Amino acid sequence: MDERVAEAPILRLRRPEDAAEIRDLMVRVYPPPHGPEAIWSTENLLRHLSHFPEGQLVVEAGRTLVGTATTHRVPLEAALAPHTWSEITGRGSLSTHDPEGDALYGVNIAVDRDWQGRGVGRLMYQARIDLARRLGCRAFVAGARIPGYHRVAEAMSPETYVEAVATGRIFDPTLSKQLRIGFQVRGVLRDYAPDVETMGHAALIVLTL
Repeated sequence: MDERVAEAPILRLRRPEDAAEIRDLMVRVYPPPHGPEAIWSTENLLRHLSHFPEGQLVVEAGRTLVGTATTHRVPLEAALAPHTWSEITGRGSLSTHDPEGDALYGVNIAVDRDWQGRGVGRLMYQARIDLARRLGCRAFVAGARIPGYHRVAEAMSPETYVEAVATGRIFDPTLSKQLRIGFQVRGVLRDYAPDVETMGHAALIVLTL
């Protein structure tokens, strides 16, 4: 077990000087066959802070970042309509951030593999839910990865897979955990983002506030 797991995790807002370590974290979380587009650029990380600093979180253990989460605000109508990750996030730049948006949108979350299953993700989700409530948002919305889908893609559509996960007949490493937090599935976002594990698709999930 990596000695990093002995440190207690601490949640805080992202700082500009975190950029290099966030990139290192994302390289660990998204190794090949994920492509380089899965890793935030330093320029994008700084853009996020300029658009919506209170929505950018990290979790550190000791001197190491073990989690990062990116969010922005958009109109709820846009969040619930069919969209791609690139469209809703301005290609990851958060140029689509609307300071008056009534939905908090989960752009990205990454947790170090040594810390997965130890509550780091839930810590960041709860912080974002609390933020959404403080801002008066009506809902927290995200396009949920369905990394288990590639194993059954030849046998079922993404809609059938998501429905099976939502009803508990299939466990998905990401979507099942989000449903436990309280999110509900509102549909499938086809061709949401390039991803070898999800075949490009995502579940549209909503937590009404």
